[in-house]
Amino acid sequence: MRIIFNYLRRFVLTLFGVAGLVFVVIQDSAADAIEELGNGAYLYLNGQHRSLFIVSDAGVIVTDPINEKVAVAYRAAIASITDQPVRFVVYSHYHWDRVSGAAVFKQESAQIVAQKRCAERFRENPNPAVIAPDLTFTDSYTVTLGNRALELYYFGPSHGDCLTVFVAQPSNIMQITDVINPPGAAFPPDPLVPYIRPHNIQQFFAATAGLIDRLGIDEVAASAVFPAGDDATPISPPLAPASIVREQAKFWRLIDATVKRAAAERRVGIDGFVRLRDDEFAAFESYPGYRKEDLPLILRRFIGFHDMGR
Repeated sequence: MRIIFNYLRRFVLTLFGVAGLVFVVIQDSAADAIEELGNGAYLYLNGQHRSLFIVSDAGVIVTDPINEKVAVAYRAAIASITDQPVRFVVYSHYHWDRVSGAAVFKQESAQIVAQKRCAERFRENPNPAVIAPDLTFTDSYTVTLGNRALELYYFGPSHGDCLTVFVAQPSNIMQITDVINPPGAAFPPDPLVPYIRPHNIQQFFAATAGLIDRLGIDEVAASAVFPAGDDATPISPPLAPASIVREQAKFWRLIDATVKRAAAERRVGIDGFVRLRDDEFAAFESYPGYRKEDLPLILRRFIGFHDMGR
């Protein structure tokens, strides 16, 4: 892909405490863009996806190549800002819609890194478009490249079985793919939430909040454009305050508490659906993406966990 044109535009996002972001358009569409976060950290935006990448003086660290078509455009976008080779590709989790396409970067001998449960998933449920990782880790790992690094942390099942929390250094910016997305805590886009692991979701958020405190992280990067919508929908910001993590954790605690209360009051049918009161619906109305008809579906997922541990 050849660059049609480049231009710079500054977004002053004072509402979210973010300023001075550079938005570089790679094609004649905001659907393919680079958002500069600072200190070598960038987001590559394609359609509704955002992938973090880091440019160092010794090469580039790429995350989540999405698919082969996007990866080709991703590589060209990186080439528009640096001639450094891509040395590492890091998978955030095992879902094919985020991690296919690494073959494009493997052609230049990039090493692929993933949490070890991701590697197990790829062996058990292979997809020819997904390249198996060269390096795996258990709890934490740091991909260091020249004067930059990407820290990787695993806190157990959350969004699937191997979701990895990214921290770009030295910018000290966190990204949690698909679980946290600026501008704020929100309703999950898929009300069936088949990917959520209820048994560990609260522990995951507690551990992530602890990491934020320990590292002094102030900002969290987006992994998508939210809310998803038509061309008239403004692009949501690439960064939000780190407080978004605790706000989203509060949402899942509220889901769990609603389920437990309904079960104690025998308001759960044999089909696993909760008979909700008006005040319980009202408790969720302030979350972006809320739809009244979706709430019982999300609760049913948690009823299944409390009834059968699944």
